[in-house]
Amino acid sequence: MVLFPWLVAVLLHESADRVGLAQMCGSLPALFLILFGGVVGDRFDQRRILMALHVLAALPPFAMAIILGTGDLAYGVLIGYALINGIVGAFVQPARDALLSRVAGDRVQRTVTLMIAMQFGVQILGIGLGSLADRVGAVPLIATQATIMAAGAFAAWRIRVEPFVPGERRHPLREIGEALGIVVRSERILPVVVLTFAIGLFFAGAFSVLIPLIVRDVYHGGAREIGFAYVLNMIGTVAVTALLLARGGVARPGRAVIVGLASGSVLLFPIVFGVSIEVFYLLIFLWGAGGGITMSMTRSIVQEAAPPSHRARIMAVYSLGMMGGLPVGAAAMGFVIRAFGPLNAAWVPVVGMAVVVAWVAMTTNLWGLVPHAPSSARMIATK
Repeated sequence: MVLFPWLVAVLLHESADRVGLAQMCGSLPALFLILFGGVVGDRFDQRRILMALHVLAALPPFAMAIILGTGDLAYGVLIGYALINGIVGAFVQPARDALLSRVAGDRVQRTVTLMIAMQFGVQILGIGLGSLADRVGAVPLIATQATIMAAGAFAAWRIRVEPFVPGERRHPLREIGEALGIVVRSERILPVVVLTFAIGLFFAGAFSVLIPLIVRDVYHGGAREIGFAYVLNMIGTVAVTALLLARGGVARPGRAVIVGLASGSVLLFPIVFGVSIEVFYLLIFLWGAGGGITMSMTRSIVQEAAPPSHRARIMAVYSLGMMGGLPVGAAAMGFVIRAFGPLNAAWVPVVGMAVVVAWVAMTTNLWGLVPHAPSSARMIATK
């Protein structure tokens, strides 16, 4: 999150459009490949997939550390580095999500919540390490990153689960079509995927574009203030996931999703009228807390509802919902901010998410959903 844009913007002094292009190259492969990553995740033992991919993921940063050490860094090298990492990530994520359910057993919600708490907690640590690049240099940091990636292979090797039983193989496009069909017909999964797309469209776009521009243009802050807002948001996520773990989960996860997303619109609403920077930081922290509830519960619902034979593919569809909404939302948010200013642009995520949440709450059974209930996805898969 920190080191790669630092290499592009600071070390190479690239223009804003080339920085944006480099960042896009890191996420673009997943849009095209993650569904195929789901096919691979359902065909092969996810544990072995992760062992191999973690070793593979360690090679680009090791190579980058060597290139940085020799002083041969170029913009094209960074583009290739971003593309390779994006391709590997497209196959890692579905396999990891499918393996999580095998590890969790009947404690899916608790395991997902723990995973999200760990993920965001370590991201805060990673941001702190990345911020040292100006002082210690990029080579030791990126070598550390490569070492941690390689250590993931050892962690995957240590996982003990029941032997993997592969399903029947068909043409990859047909297997993807089967997963999409289950999602569309599932009364539990489809509302969550719709909401996940809306999160990418309205909230993730606001997170990546609106927050830094409000800090810059309204509060006249710089990188330090922007980074502080992001860290506070993540701390809110970690805090609420820790609370969920302490209380043993949520009895109505669908209701928690709706309340969490609705609270996001409510918390962004005061920003439209301009608040002090202290209140702004408080709202961003609470927004992160609501996001922690939403991410934990949406992922838990899909993990539990997906039949084991299709789980990696269905989790890939879930991830694609967020990935598909984010670039559209970020681009649209940039145009709206340029036309109406950052404070007025905050109306877009406030109203947009409120409308989608209200529609889902009124037209689906998500409000009354309980964990471990028989899902239409499983019934369809067994017919």
